[in-house]
Amino acid sequence: MKEVAYILFGAAFTVAVAIGLGSLLLRRLRVRLYREEAVLFAFVSGAALLSLITFLLCVVQLAYKGVFLAGGIAVLVSVGQAFRPAAGLPPGAPPGKAAAGRKACPTWNLLFLAVLGGFFILYFFNALAPEVSPDGSGYHLANVARIWKHHGFVWDFHSMYSYFPQGTEMLFLVAFVFGHFSSAALVHLAFLISLPLLIACYGRRYGFPRVGLFAAILVYASPVAGKAGSSAYNDLAVAAIVFALFYLLQIWDENRAPGLLILIALLAGFAYATKYTAALAIPFAAGYLVRDSRRWRAIAIFGAAAAIMVLPWILRNWIWLGNPFSPLLNRWFPNPYYHLGMEQSYLADVRHYEGLQHWWQIPWRHIVSGELVGGIIGPIFLLAPLALLALRQSSGRRLLLAGLVFGLPALLNAQTRFLLPALPFVSLALGQALARPRALLPILAVAHAIAGVPPVLALYSNRYNWRLESLPVSAALRLVPEPAFLAEHIPDYPLKYVLESNTPPDAKVFTWTVEESAYINRNLSPWYESALGNLGMDLLSTPLLTEKQPTVSLRLHFSPVTTRRLRVVQTASGNGYWNIAELRIFSQGREVPRLPGWRMSAQPNRWEAGLAFDNNYASRWSSWQAMSPGMFVSVVFGKRETVDEVVCEMGPNQEAQIQVEIATEDGRWTPVPATVERGVRPIPSDLRREAMRSLKAHGITHLVMREGDFPTADIRNHADLWGLVELSVVGPLHIYRLE
Repeated sequence: MKEVAYILFGAAFTVAVAIGLGSLLLRRLRVRLYREEAVLFAFVSGAALLSLITFLLCVVQLAYKGVFLAGGIAVLVSVGQAFRPAAGLPPGAPPGKAAAGRKACPTWNLLFLAVLGGFFILYFFNALAPEVSPDGSGYHLANVARIWKHHGFVWDFHSMYSYFPQGTEMLFLVAFVFGHFSSAALVHLAFLISLPLLIACYGRRYGFPRVGLFAAILVYASPVAGKAGSSAYNDLAVAAIVFALFYLLQIWDENRAPGLLILIALLAGFAYATKYTAALAIPFAAGYLVRDSRRWRAIAIFGAAAAIMVLPWILRNWIWLGNPFSPLLNRWFPNPYYHLGMEQSYLADVRHYEGLQHWWQIPWRHIVSGELVGGIIGPIFLLAPLALLALRQSSGRRLLLAGLVFGLPALLNAQTRFLLPALPFVSLALGQALARPRALLPILAVAHAIAGVPPVLALYSNRYNWRLESLPVSAALRLVPEPAFLAEHIPDYPLKYVLESNTPPDAKVFTWTVEESAYINRNLSPWYESALGNLGMDLLSTPLLTEKQPTVSLRLHFSPVTTRRLRVVQTASGNGYWNIAELRIFSQGREVPRLPGWRMSAQPNRWEAGLAFDNNYASRWSSWQAMSPGMFVSVVFGKRETVDEVVCEMGPNQEAQIQVEIATEDGRWTPVPATVERGVRPIPSDLRREAMRSLKAHGITHLVMREGDFPTADIRNHADLWGLVELSVVGPLHIYRLE
């Protein structure tokens, strides 16, 4: 039970410090709220401040337990009497009054408390249990563990998931140093609990308490909300932040206090810092502000305050990667770490609905079945179109507009949890639309809650629907040993002990499909997460796929020219990538020797141009995006050279059309008339060992391959030809060392 105490302390300490920071901020800004509102807004805004402070500590490599503990205690001591009875009341509110608006009847309050308490037990024990969610154990907490190991950001680690904004992970880090992974999940659970309370307070403040409680139950008991909120994800944090932002905007409409404006900006910026898709919070809030008579002053204050939360993440990525929005927008910010083609493939993959035959299957999957979309929001939301009836009221129109805006990211990702930020708004609008007859809302709320109970959920949703399946009390209390629970729920978990015992701490491991890396204390490089992973995939597949092997040579003959700079330009358009395994330059039938002084470049992907000049037929330069006119590979010689032939050795199925250009003395590129001869050439040697030579040159020391992965069978049967030594086998996973 000692371990459980540490877990609970880590989460409680993090939440308490966040509330403390938020309380100090609310006082400093002179923001006056009702008592329950004050606590909730203190948590959300304080979480933003704590996230920012933790970010700054990570930048300067000061993320130590002692620093977090001392700083947290200082905050809690400073808060003092933060929750004196009158401290959270707005001007003019009678002392002791907890909230404005009409009160819900006792029956509604009992129903709300029963659902809140019952589902809290389910959510709490699932969050307290060892973290086994795919993304939580795959990269959210892997980022946290890596940062903690190095006491700050790891600048030479380039997985795409390590450069998305990590505002929530900063909070996880504070909890993690005391209670490890489960503490982080409990911090996310705090956002899940805060969200329905915010919704209930909103309904009470604006005169529809029954609707507020109804919407709070719909959101809180939604199966996907419970599963994501009790895992170390960030989706419920996003939903709570954007709803709190919307809530503050409504208050600001009534009371244009400057402090409210800064608080709104802080939450809008925090939304961006939590998840790129939540960046919509910034233009959404700005749209409200333009209605102010002093709109330009308001927008200037808003922009400056929001920038405090946004700029740190932009500058981190810009300074270290050359792309402020990494790992996205690589077309506008090309860099050596992420290829445009892989970004496009990733985005196409996450928004693709597999096995879709009819359009109506999309809402059915998200609402009822959960098949291949990672969770459901609950069958009651089949009534969601009725929420349009709320358009008759101004509050309903505002809610539906917010739901539309914050539901837009669902068009970019097929996972149901991307609907969560829109769910509070749709639920409130639906409640307004169905407020009559009075008995309807409680019936629907009870039905929704029952439908979300795990045994009932299993009766109608897809068997592989991502959901809470049980109440893991024994695992949560660590009566079941954590390693045994993890091995049962994470198939690749046994790899941890074998890999860590067979590889040095600084090993860099290429893997084809292993993703749950939070528990593995090694640097894993999956094939799709970075340019290095893309290279590894290419190198392992080229020796086995004829269509990737450089069996075609394009010889371009031209009259002798003397130049210091030469390039090969691609002039065709096509869907495929342009690849060059080797680019060779000749003079009078002899290849011009490649000298250390040569400088190679390319457009696009100039950072890998050297792969076309490395005398390794297993590696190749690639455009990593669809072919278009103007792409080139160039070389600057160390001295003037006389040349008369260029040979491009490439794969057989390319649509590329190329020409040679040389640079004149004034720097202009001039095409050289040439005759093109297409030939077929044999591969001079087995490319397996050449592939490993190139992979090792890029820092990879080990491989982890799974049975069923494309190259695994050949690697297992011909490890000696690859230059690999098998170290161990863990179930379907094989561990190799590069010789």
